[in-house]
Amino acid sequence: MNARTRLLNSLFGLLLALAGASLLLGLYTGLIRLGVILPEFFDLGAMSHGPLMINGFLATLISLERGAALEKLWTYLAPISFAISTVLMMTGFYTIGGFLLILGSVFLVAIMIYLCTIQTVNYHLIMATAAVSLLIGNMLFLFHTPVFELIGWWIAFPLLTIFGERLELNRIMRPPKKAVNLFTFLILTWTISLAGVHLYREIFWMIGSILLIAISIWLIRYDVARRTIKMANWTKYSAWSLLTGYGWGIVGGLLGLIYGLPRAGVIYNAILHIYFVGFVFSMIFAHAAVIIPALTGRTVPYSRYFYLPLILLHGCLILRIAGDLFFWDMLRKIGSYGNVAAILLFLGGIVIQLIRSRNE
Repeated sequence: MNARTRLLNSLFGLLLALAGASLLLGLYTGLIRLGVILPEFFDLGAMSHGPLMINGFLATLISLERGAALEKLWTYLAPISFAISTVLMMTGFYTIGGFLLILGSVFLVAIMIYLCTIQTVNYHLIMATAAVSLLIGNMLFLFHTPVFELIGWWIAFPLLTIFGERLELNRIMRPPKKAVNLFTFLILTWTISLAGVHLYREIFWMIGSILLIAISIWLIRYDVARRTIKMANWTKYSAWSLLTGYGWGIVGGLLGLIYGLPRAGVIYNAILHIYFVGFVFSMIFAHAAVIIPALTGRTVPYSRYFYLPLILLHGCLILRIAGDLFFWDMLRKIGSYGNVAAILLFLGGIVIQLIRSRNE
């Protein structure tokens, strides 16, 4: 192993640890938002929850995955910038932390442009749009735009990334060219609707919600999960995770169609967590068995145990959304605590299985 490889491996391990720490801190601040009395060390108050989950966790992890795949030193500048930015902003250094946040977003856009130059295909273009969405959201955040005004761009980042990845992985299904073009058109139109939200919030969010329902239905119709759900082990588990995630995409679209996107309150909370918990974490659960070996070189042994956090995630999210819709605070809190438990149980299961496989 040469010096460059050792450097990349060490850097990768550190960045992966920082992404994991951001997730745990994001869950911690989420509990603070729910009213749990916990110490607020550094600048980790309730308002840190969103930025930690979006930039500290998702942006660091997604950009790290891209960097590891390309195996080029410069591509690691994106996750490095996101990780250091998170640390700096946590400790009160907002100016330099904000600069690095934008720098990381720019480098992620550069990575995706580079991929598009290597292979100009629909799924690379969709994932490049995801990176641009994150850049827009973070620029608005840096200029102190209220989160409720920019949240659409932050939602778009993981969703567009997932849409692009699923289209790439579904090449084996060979969906008709017209269907792929329709999928791309729906995504492009949805992205345009996010810009329209800044002009006419309710109307354009409702239009975007219709498009998200259509995108979710397309995924249910054409995703390979419809076939692999009949298989076994991780493949079947992944299919269940994917299809339930797409179901939450439809639910989120229906709520947005009925209510629009309020600036605060229980409906706002419900819509955000439908996408970030119901959709995004379903995708994380679904892809873990593929992403972890790709990132670490180690296979995660399958266990039926993983259905426990998956069922808990969706069951408690149903409770959480019901609590929001019917103004039952206790039900909302029970569902929220259950969601945190589901994520921790899933992560714990992954770690235990990796340790077991190492000792065998």
